[in-house]
Amino acid sequence: MAQLLALVQKTKPYPLAVAGPADFRCEQAGSVDPSVVVTDPAYSLYCLDHGTGRALFTRTDADLSRVPFHFLAQYEHATGLVALSYAELHALDTPPARGVFLYSTGRCGSTLVAGALAARGGLVGVSEPDVLTQLVTLAPRLPEAELRRLARSCVRLLSRGRPVAIKPRSFVIELGWLLHEEFPHFASVFLYREPRAWGRSTARAFAGYDPALVTDPAAVQDRLGTMIPLVARRRRRLGRLLSPEEVMACQWVSQLERAMALRHRGVDLFTATYEDLLADPQAVLGSLFAHCGLPAPAALDEILAADSQAGTTLSRSATAAREDGAAPAGFDAAALDRAVADLWVELVR
Repeated sequence: MAQLLALVQKTKPYPLAVAGPADFRCEQAGSVDPSVVVTDPAYSLYCLDHGTGRALFTRTDADLSRVPFHFLAQYEHATGLVALSYAELHALDTPPARGVFLYSTGRCGSTLVAGALAARGGLVGVSEPDVLTQLVTLAPRLPEAELRRLARSCVRLLSRGRPVAIKPRSFVIELGWLLHEEFPHFASVFLYREPRAWGRSTARAFAGYDPALVTDPAAVQDRLGTMIPLVARRRRRLGRLLSPEEVMACQWVSQLERAMALRHRGVDLFTATYEDLLADPQAVLGSLFAHCGLPAPAALDEILAADSQAGTTLSRSATAAREDGAAPAGFDAAALDRAVADLWVELVR
């Protein structure tokens, strides 16, 4: 039987931290049939507790299909949890998953596109489920068979038989090859942005999101290195901490390279830039919907005018308020350009 957990305290260190079992302090509250996480829509897969071989599901009172950040709404609205062993997780009777994987570099309109797929494409939005982010960090330590099994079970639980638009955090493109092999009938999309504008937006949006950026930058880069392997490799090669611009360059180049690798593997990957989306959103979204096998979207003006991240620390109003202090040390666009160029040269050698 699965474990029913009473929520005692929420203990996440900062809002945008990757979801993990330490985010909640709980007490045992009994046992429950594992199938409750499939039959009761109030439960959703939150994270893995790999140390104990369990999957944690939060019970919430929010409609998670309409939120910009799945992991954040699950945490904020959690009223209780259920823990399933991996064996119970894999044994759940879940229908095959279908839909769209929407990969991106972030800060490129991906949340807006995910919202359009949900509101006009008839898909259920699953925006930034952190269980997939966790799989990226676990991948180097797991046998491939176990990684595949966890990915299959997790995606099926995120879908629960519904056609879904899964927009993971940008890091999850590291596992794009595996997700495509396990779910070949999913459409694949990748969105990105010109690096200088992306870097400026990223610095503004994420300045101060993790207090350790100031107090312990090495620890932050250690964590990023588990999600962006190029960060760890670059640090080892240079033998020092990376500058903020070098970290951003590693992320942008690595995720572009992963998208290119998917195409080289034969994945039919629809690709568009933020600049394309700004210039002609109706045309880009029309082509994207067609790629995903969906009817042409109608009545997009309301979606395009809305702030897709409203109510979060990444909303337009919140990031605009931080604009003057986007990067504490000052964002250096030329340094970002140099770092991106250096990394591309290394990749093509």
